[in-house]
Amino acid sequence: MDHAHPRRMMALRRLLGMVVMGPALLFGGPARAQDATVGVRAGPLSMDPHVSSAGQHASALRNIFDALVRRGPEMELQPNLAESWQRIDSTTWEFRLRRGVTWHDGTPFTAEDVKFSVARIPTVVAGTGGLAAYVRSIAAAVVVDEHTIRFRTHAPAPTLLAELDRVFIVQARSNPTFRSGDAAIGTGPYRYVTWAPRGELVLERSDAYWGDTKPHFHRVTLREIPSDSARVAALLAGSVDLINQVPPPSVTALRRTPGVDVLQVPSIQVFLLHPDGRETSPLVTDNEGRPLAQNPFRDVRVRRALSLAIDRDGMARTVMQGLAEPADTPLPTSFFGVPRGAGQLRHDPAEGRRLLAEAGYPRGFRVQLHCTNDRFAGDAQVCAALGRSLASIGITAEVIALPASVYFTNFTRGDYSLTMNGWGTLTGDATYMLAALLHSRGVDPRFGTFNRMRYSNPEVDRITRASLDALEEAERRNLVEQGIRTAMDENAIIPVVNLSAVWAVQAQRMSFTARMDEETLALDMRPAATR
Repeated sequence: MDHAHPRRMMALRRLLGMVVMGPALLFGGPARAQDATVGVRAGPLSMDPHVSSAGQHASALRNIFDALVRRGPEMELQPNLAESWQRIDSTTWEFRLRRGVTWHDGTPFTAEDVKFSVARIPTVVAGTGGLAAYVRSIAAAVVVDEHTIRFRTHAPAPTLLAELDRVFIVQARSNPTFRSGDAAIGTGPYRYVTWAPRGELVLERSDAYWGDTKPHFHRVTLREIPSDSARVAALLAGSVDLINQVPPPSVTALRRTPGVDVLQVPSIQVFLLHPDGRETSPLVTDNEGRPLAQNPFRDVRVRRALSLAIDRDGMARTVMQGLAEPADTPLPTSFFGVPRGAGQLRHDPAEGRRLLAEAGYPRGFRVQLHCTNDRFAGDAQVCAALGRSLASIGITAEVIALPASVYFTNFTRGDYSLTMNGWGTLTGDATYMLAALLHSRGVDPRFGTFNRMRYSNPEVDRITRASLDALEEAERRNLVEQGIRTAMDENAIIPVVNLSAVWAVQAQRMSFTARMDEETLALDMRPAATR
């Protein structure tokens, strides 16, 4: 029987208070050294890799299925099922596929599987759901030979390569039955064994896996444990070896617990403050509650004052309890197109008050600040701290934190004047932020999809479109950097903190490579002896 370490039990009581746990939780340690059990906050939605672009879905199914390219731990693009690629002309990409790869049932992987997968994705979920956005630019997939495929795009598509990381390749079949698991046959490091919705996904090592890094564990179980406290309890009791999305209140105690390692890296998620860009704004008034004729956030001096009010170091260190870093750019600095050498954003409330007075608001004004309270760890707490920061420059903010389902319904309708939410770009490329968040809304249905606060700058629009037509990487990088820098200079969106991705692991059982995209991959797990 795998009894828990006494000091670990003390830590468990400190973290959870009076929690009643049965024998299965206290003593349900992994069955043998070659097996690993992982407690995840959320598991896959299906065994069909094409039904959703949700992070937890991709994280689970990437253990079974491969894409043509993949991301390293710091979002660097790497070859995967495609060994190499080239642009034939402005609207044609050619990919040379890896030879000797077999599906888990032993059949060879070929270009026909790639063509089938790209054609299938738009049919799985109607509209823009699933993975359709990642193949939208592809007009046709043409098989050249068994190990060569070409994608012809509707127009120049310089971001296609980055987007293909999310396009999982499935076996070409006339009617794949993923619902029963029969079609969950991939080329990845682990093969499907069983899955129960909102329960466990059981995987078994594929000894025929083609990759240079081989799977270390014979069997890996991903156990869905939505409750933060229950997930921590399972780790401390020894019934799981690794947990993801460690809640901030538990981190300090876990760091002090013998035999537990806490792993923390910057994630792709940045909290951003979004000021309304419309002529008039619904929830801004003077200090007596009277509507303002002009939206103050349209004045760049007011937006700069908002940024100067924010103590980013304090937010990261105190409010987020060290589980974030000050954000000086709206995306992580390692991303393609984020301006290099961007300076540190100042915290200077006195200068903020001066700018407000210069803009015609010496006594400030009142505004409602909306945010989520259940989407990210610390979202409501950071939002409340932003309210206090705005008070330091004379703006009275009524902070309203809502469940994400309510927040985004109202946000989409344009009900808000000032919001804070998280933004993460899975492609590692700032072009997506330019096209979806910063390009003017209503000009072209392909652009401004998430520009709910109606920021509009014709120069940013021009740069965005030019970057999508640029064929050379250096030219495209310069254009994207120029567009992001312009939006930063205008404080169109105001970065607050870059959230951390946090895991905790039983150090005597395994080591784990943490990733910016927060995916928990079995291939990144190693028995402790191999560290």
